[in-house]
Amino acid sequence: MRRLAIGLLLATLPNAYVLPGQQQNQQEKQRPANRANAPIRRAFVQDAILGFYVEQFQKQAEVSPDVFAKILPFIQQFIKDRFEISQRRTRALNQLRQAVTRGASEEDLKRVVHDFDSADRDVQGNQEKFLSNVDPFLNPRQQARVRLLQINADNRLRQMLEAVQPPPAAPANPPPVQPN
Repeated sequence: MRRLAIGLLLATLPNAYVLPGQQQNQQEKQRPANRANAPIRRAFVQDAILGFYVEQFQKQAEVSPDVFAKILPFIQQFIKDRFEISQRRTRALNQLRQAVTRGASEEDLKRVVHDFDSADRDVQGNQEKFLSNVDPFLNPRQQARVRLLQINADNRLRQMLEAVQPPPAAPANPPPVQPN
């Protein structure tokens, strides 16, 4: 499963290892194609992460097939909502960075801060909604395992993403080294 997840993550990082001189030309040529393929890649990654969570849930929570069948729709909705909220949070974070960088007005800053905070609250709300939906089907030990599963799964996904991302590019003109 780990190989599948890494493969899927690599598929979502086009041009990650292209030489810097070639990268700009390729990016200009592929920008329209990348935009057109983004929903497909996003759906592919979402399905892979759903598969990862389903597999981990079945292993970790130790629920019967009957109980799992009742919980599966909640897992699917949780992952779907999580992706939508994450996209909104990422947009809000980018807007926040841009607003701070360009010295936006206080009104603009208030708006982007509100949007960012709202997305953060929705992340927490989605988590709470998921747990309140599945907890009635679980005993206390399984409830505890589900909470640990979510933390561990998030950490593993983050580690896999970090493992497949290229190292940061060195600056084009590094500052001169001063002799001591």
